[in-house]
Amino acid sequence: MLNMQVKQPVGIFPANTLPVTVTRSCPLNCAHCKAHYLKHMVHVENIEKYIDKYSSFLISGGMSYSGEIPFKPHMEKLRSLKEKYNIKYNFHIGFPQKPPFEIEKVADVVSFDFFGDEKVLEEVYGLRRETTQILDSLIPLNVKKIPHVTIGILCGKITHEYVALEVLSKHFKSIVLNVFIPTPGTKFEHCTPPPIEQVVEIFEYASKNFENVVLGCMQPKGEYRKALQEAVSKYTDYIVKPVSKDYKYNGCCSFYLI
Repeated sequence: MLNMQVKQPVGIFPANTLPVTVTRSCPLNCAHCKAHYLKHMVHVENIEKYIDKYSSFLISGGMSYSGEIPFKPHMEKLRSLKEKYNIKYNFHIGFPQKPPFEIEKVADVVSFDFFGDEKVLEEVYGLRRETTQILDSLIPLNVKKIPHVTIGILCGKITHEYVALEVLSKHFKSIVLNVFIPTPGTKFEHCTPPPIEQVVEIFEYASKNFENVVLGCMQPKGEYRKALQEAVSKYTDYIVKPVSKDYKYNGCCSFYLI
């Protein structure tokens, strides 16, 4: 049993990490996103324009129908920029069928989404992956890896989350917990975020099984966010985008975890 003491979460603001996409579209058009967040990312071709403004970059992009993000064509460029400017990369790798070993010498950390139920993943992404397949594509990578679980991702319902945490706790010491946001223009746009009391129960469970629990950057805004952060604070070690504006770190939370 871990983390039973009263916590004082550390604040993290992610503004110093620029989201970068290696694609211009996402064929999957997932139920919770539909490429909405891709529109707000800078394409990798233009990354040089931002080198003097950011010290770290989240490298991601749209996924192919097989779940891969096409990093390979851009690896030499990313490697060269890293060596020249001493910048950091967090790779968000989607759901590859095989480990993307090409990122090992460039990535400082790898972030990945995890599902404890293949049926939930298929309904959200239209992809078929067993939990073991997701892990098999990640664990062999010789780089720090930080799992993410989005609470209520299936239209605000609690479904796979506890199973996901149970599986992940056997392999990882840190966990980032995001909370579903109903996004306009998506299949789930009319859904509601999960009840805060149910979210709190998941955070409490996570705090007993991981050394570090993080409330990630994906959180509904407004009064929900304020109430959420207050409610889960005793079960978290880090809160991203704290409503108090009090933060210690500036950048992707994954850089600061075990």
